[in-house]
Amino acid sequence: MRARIVSHNSPSNNYLGPITNYNMGHQLLLTSCIPHSHYTQTVATLQALTGSHSPQTIATYTILTKPKNVFKPKFEPGKVNQIEQFYMKCTTVWNDDASKILDIARPVVEGDFDISVDRLFAGKEVKHWTLQIADIPNAGKNVVSAQNFYESTVVHHHTSVTEQVPNRNLREEANADVVEVSPVPTPQQTNTTDDVEMVDTAETSSETKDSFLQFLDDLGYGVVNQYWMKGIRFFQGDIVIEIFKIFVRDDDAPFQESKIKLQLLDDSNAFQIKAYISFPKGAGVDLINKGTKDLTTLQATLHNLFELGVPDRMCMDSRVARYA
Repeated sequence: MRARIVSHNSPSNNYLGPITNYNMGHQLLLTSCIPHSHYTQTVATLQALTGSHSPQTIATYTILTKPKNVFKPKFEPGKVNQIEQFYMKCTTVWNDDASKILDIARPVVEGDFDISVDRLFAGKEVKHWTLQIADIPNAGKNVVSAQNFYESTVVHHHTSVTEQVPNRNLREEANADVVEVSPVPTPQQTNTTDDVEMVDTAETSSETKDSFLQFLDDLGYGVVNQYWMKGIRFFQGDIVIEIFKIFVRDDDAPFQESKIKLQLLDDSNAFQIKAYISFPKGAGVDLINKGTKDLTTLQATLHNLFELGVPDRMCMDSRVARYA
């Protein structure tokens, strides 16, 4: 699949390269939370249950994006407008040194040790990104959460940022580390504030660098947040069981040129747990009913260890408010 994207901000057209793993799916989900002190017992129990003594490691970096132009329909009597816009998650692998040495079995205590990750967009490496949009879960009294999702993995994109373009502004969202500019502009060229870094160069260079962020901008999305996730994953039949912690940027930490200091999203050091089954869109009712039964059976099996439950439907609503 190859899609052409015409940039309104660049003197030349940009192209999105091959996209693989394009999925339209349906997911059944149960969630839970455990204190850090229960982690060792939980892992040992799941190892015995699944027969896996070496669970799969999870280490991902996710940026949350929002359409830059929010659709605001004109309401007319007797007319129902069904157009919806959604936030989009963009996820890639978190594989720097901080991720490799971080041991989630050890509680994260402030002042004990720092977690400083590499600035993702400062280097030359081109990563693969999975883009996902998820609908609000089904309404009603359900024994599991049921939700449709749409995702694609961008294997390579040809969108590029010209390193020096006359009269062009590139903005950096300070909370998302979202600008790639090389070489670094001179002090006369840069005016930095807490929220935006404006770059205005006077010369033109033909050199370009690959930029996923420029691709998002051309796609019509802007970055609004980011987070890092580290954990482990077990498999029980078709069920995926994940135990993880979420990290966010520590905005109170001193600025570092090439690093971002992280802190826990949940200061209590608790672990989040997800148990889910994903089906391709159009899966038969019998298959989904079987998946529901498998999840509820797992729920009953583990009820003395932790309580799996249906997450709040409204907390999983990723629709963009039209008048926000």
